[in-house]
Amino acid sequence: MKILDININTKEHRITLFSFSVLFFIWGLLTVMNYVVKEHLKVLFGLSYSFIMLLNYFFFSSYLLLSSLAGKIIRKYSYKRTIISGWLLATLGCFFFVYAVITVDYRILYVSLTVMAGGITFLQVAANLYVVLMGSDRYAASRLTFVQAFNSVGTFLAPLFTGGVLMYMTDIPDVFRSILPEKYILTVDSVHLFYPYALVGFVMLLYTAYLLYAKIPDIDMSSVEPLNKVTSLRKRHAMHFSQLRLGAFAIFAYVGAEVALGNYLQDFSPEKTKFYWGAAMAGRFIGSYLLLKFDTRKLVGIYALMACTLVVLSIFVPREIAFWIIVCVGLFNSILFPSIFCLGVNGLGKFSVSGSSVLIMFIIGGAVIPFVVGNFSYVSIKAAFIIPVLCYLYISLYGFKLSKYEVQENVKAS
Repeated sequence: MKILDININTKEHRITLFSFSVLFFIWGLLTVMNYVVKEHLKVLFGLSYSFIMLLNYFFFSSYLLLSSLAGKIIRKYSYKRTIISGWLLATLGCFFFVYAVITVDYRILYVSLTVMAGGITFLQVAANLYVVLMGSDRYAASRLTFVQAFNSVGTFLAPLFTGGVLMYMTDIPDVFRSILPEKYILTVDSVHLFYPYALVGFVMLLYTAYLLYAKIPDIDMSSVEPLNKVTSLRKRHAMHFSQLRLGAFAIFAYVGAEVALGNYLQDFSPEKTKFYWGAAMAGRFIGSYLLLKFDTRKLVGIYALMACTLVVLSIFVPREIAFWIIVCVGLFNSILFPSIFCLGVNGLGKFSVSGSSVLIMFIIGGAVIPFVVGNFSYVSIKAAFIIPVLCYLYISLYGFKLSKYEVQENVKAS
C-alpha cells in the first residue's frame, strides 16, 4: 500500500494542501452560486417553482449517474487525471451557463448545470478519497475536515461574490436599489448573470495549467485487503461492508438536511443565508482541531444530536428566532460530511475507490429530501422540519453505533 504520510512542515505537504484547498474552494463557490441565483433564473427564463426544483434535480442527479464512472477512471488511469477531467468539465459547465444566459435558452441552462455537477462529482470522488488516503487513518477525518473548510469558505463567499459582481456590472446606485421594486432589481441583475460564471470559468481555466504540472502522486490500494472480519464469501463488493452501506445513507441524510435547511433560509432571507454557510466554515476549522483530540465517531454522534436539538427547538419558537437557530445548525453540520465520508471508507482497502463512488453517489439526497421538505412546507413548515430531525437522528446513530464493524484478528481498526 502506498501511503503519502507527508510531514506537515515540508514544502511538499504545503503544496499538496494548497492544490486541494483551491479545488474544494471553487466547487463550494459554484455549488452555492447556483442556489443564490435561482430567483434571477426564475425572472430571466420565466421558470416556475417546479422548474427551479428540476434544476436542483439535474444538478444532483449527476452525482448518482457519474460517481461510478469517476471511480473507473481513477482505477484505470490515476487520481490526477480524474481530478483534471472533473475540473475541465466544471469549467465547461460555467461557460455553458454563460451561453445559456446570453441566449436565454433554458435547455442549455439544464445542460450547463448537469455538466458542472458532473465535473464536481469527479472532483468529489477523487479529491475526498485522496485526502483520506494520503496520511494515517487516525487523522484522516481531521485532514479532510480542514481541506473541506476551504469548501465552506467558497460557500460562504458565494452570495457576496455573486451579489458584488452583479452590483458592479449593473451599476445601479445604492440609493435606487433601496427604493426600486425587488422584481425590477432582479430583472436588471439577471441580464448580467453570466458575469460571475464567466469570471469563475476563466480563473478555473488558468488553474488548469497549474494542475497539469502539479505533483499529485498516485495511491495504489489494489493489493490492500479490507480490515473487516470476513464471515462469509459475500464481501466481494464495497456495498457488502456495513460501514460503507450505512454511511451512504448517512451522506444521503446529511446533504438532504443541509440543503433543505439552506433552501428554507434562502427563501426567508437571501441576504442573511451567508451566516449559515459562515457557521459551517468556522465549524470546520474548529472541528479539524477537535478531531485531532477526540474520537471521530463520538463527535459525529454529538454534533448530529446537537443539530437535531436545534431543529426541534426552531419548531417551537417564532419564525424570526427560528431563522437564527437554523443558522446555528450550520456550525454542527461542519464536520459531518468529511467525518461520515472517512468512517464510510475506513478499512475498505482495495474497495476504497468503489466506496468513495458510492458515498458521493448518495449526495443525490440533496435533490430528494429538499423536494419532500418543500412539499411538506406548503402544509406546515413545522411538520416539514420533522424530516431533517429524522435525518440528524440517523446520522447520530451512525456515528455512535452503525459505523463500527468487526475487525480481523491481530488488526486494529482506526
